[in-house]
Amino acid sequence: MLSAVRWAVRNIPGINIMIVAVLVTGATAFLSMRREVFPEFQLDAILIQVPYPGANPEEVEVGICQKIEEGIQSLSGIKRIVSIAQEGAGFTIAELQSSTDVQSLLADIRSEIDRVAPFFPETAEQHNVEQITFRQPAIRVAVITDRLDTVQQELDLRQVAERIREQLIELPVVSQAEIMGAKPYQIDVEISQQTLQQYGLTLGQIAQILRRENVELPGGQMRVDGGEILLRGKNRRDTGDEIAQLPLLSKSSGAVLTLGDLGKVRDEFDDVVSLSRVNGLPALVINIERTSQEDLLKISDAVQELAATLEVPAGYQLRVWDDTSIDVRDRIRMLKNNGVQGLLLVFVVLAIFLDLRLAFWVALGIPICVLGAGGVLLLTGQTLNMLSMFAFLMALGIVVDDAIVVGENIYTHRLMEKTFYQASIDGVLEVLPSVTSAVMTTVVAMMPLFFVAGVMGKFIAVMPVAIIAMLGFSLLESFFALPGHLAHENDRPKSVAGRLLQLVSWPLKPLLWLFHAISLRAERALEWVAERIYRPALSFCLSYPTVPIAIAIALLVTAVSLTRSGVVPFNAFPKLDGNRILAKITYPDGTAAEVTDQATRVMETAILQITEEVYQKDLLLAGRGQGAGSAAAMRLVADAVP
Repeated sequence: MLSAVRWAVRNIPGINIMIVAVLVTGATAFLSMRREVFPEFQLDAILIQVPYPGANPEEVEVGICQKIEEGIQSLSGIKRIVSIAQEGAGFTIAELQSSTDVQSLLADIRSEIDRVAPFFPETAEQHNVEQITFRQPAIRVAVITDRLDTVQQELDLRQVAERIREQLIELPVVSQAEIMGAKPYQIDVEISQQTLQQYGLTLGQIAQILRRENVELPGGQMRVDGGEILLRGKNRRDTGDEIAQLPLLSKSSGAVLTLGDLGKVRDEFDDVVSLSRVNGLPALVINIERTSQEDLLKISDAVQELAATLEVPAGYQLRVWDDTSIDVRDRIRMLKNNGVQGLLLVFVVLAIFLDLRLAFWVALGIPICVLGAGGVLLLTGQTLNMLSMFAFLMALGIVVDDAIVVGENIYTHRLMEKTFYQASIDGVLEVLPSVTSAVMTTVVAMMPLFFVAGVMGKFIAVMPVAIIAMLGFSLLESFFALPGHLAHENDRPKSVAGRLLQLVSWPLKPLLWLFHAISLRAERALEWVAERIYRPALSFCLSYPTVPIAIAIALLVTAVSLTRSGVVPFNAFPKLDGNRILAKITYPDGTAAEVTDQATRVMETAILQITEEVYQKDLLLAGRGQGAGSAAAMRLVADAVP
């Protein structure tokens, strides 16, 4: 290790090149990494969905869920099976063991579901088997209209929403956009009983004719001199007006009666109850999701720009909400502010108590460690999310500790009248074992996080990577870069570059004199504290060692007692206030839509009223220079919502 430290001190230009490379690579990594709220990952769970239209929960349980459970319960690797039977659909979640090959078991479950599918009820629709992916929406766009009284107005709203959805998908950074709560399209055909009797038809016969006529089939191929021509029989209709033109009967006179001649054909929606309102007005919400390869902040910026410039028909308006990039931007801003504040604090404190050059090179360790860890995250396939930035914030206060210890020890060896070169080498080698042990203790404490199983393990996987990477770069910077920079004497620069640097730094001379004056006074104050307070206290503890040991044991017993007695409750994940208020009313199955809609409108009216009251209160308190209390606003909402 001595030879490596000596090489670093003698070859400081090479070390500087490495530092610049780390800074450039780290900056490039932070600009290239995808930004998201939480890391996206697939859960060790498989979801099986089977739609069963018109069935009540009991029928779904017997006809769907029990058959699925019987089919997959014998497969090895499944920890637990949970089934949910609700009106119109059945869901089964197979939770897997942590050591299971998910893709292999997924294929086995699909085979078992295909085997039991013929025993499902005849009206059950196509099943779906997939691994559950932890994914959050990026941003949402609401298409709001002022009136929604007729089916035609509902169709117009859906068409406007579909057009906006297509424009969103055309954005280069957006690949997934879905309309939430939209009713499926449906074409209604109505023929009176008198008309059916007049022409000797039944509804079943008409349905059979529609299936036979509304088709698109391949017709083979025809070879010609220029090549081959594919033939298709195309008679498929997609709208009500086109369906109305399908022929039903042919008279002896040659006249053809179409479906529109005998009845009414209308474009409508499926007979499901789905009401969606935003700010009390009818609306459809477009949910924009982010894939694992897309950047959250770029998606948010593109959607916000499109929504601000997009023209919508009269009577419609767009509202962008639920922008999850806001939290990510706040955390990035916090990371920048904390990094700058930590760098300035380290620089000022060390400049006051030790040396200005020492303070500069120790403070430089913060950007080196952060940017170096960013390069490691990019190489390991991680992203810049709330957890990785939280890890950076945690490690910011740790990474400069070893640099401070090494720099202070080098400064101590300078006071022994050693040369700067020898003081740097001796100072590093003296504290190298202890600093390494201190850093490795933290690394070992972080290592178990790599082996946390289940959802939590995947959720926090980025945290130990970021913290250990920062600690590693901090150790390297302290042992090789820092002593090399502190090994130069304070002689008058002889090179042209050195003289130029001295000329440029001349305006800073008053600031340097100020630091020197403050440093002298701080050093005297520190010596007074050390001699008058610290030395007597240390002497007492050394003379009576049982006293500090007894105090430490008493504090430990007190802490354990407070926790075990419940005075200080233990909670792995404490409850925190979010930025949303959720009001929910549950009625028994089969309740009329008018009843649930009326209850929802009561909640909407109460919340809008409270929002206005809180807003007016905020304006009043802001005028007085005070802030509004969120707890009071929460109580107002709780009192108003039934």
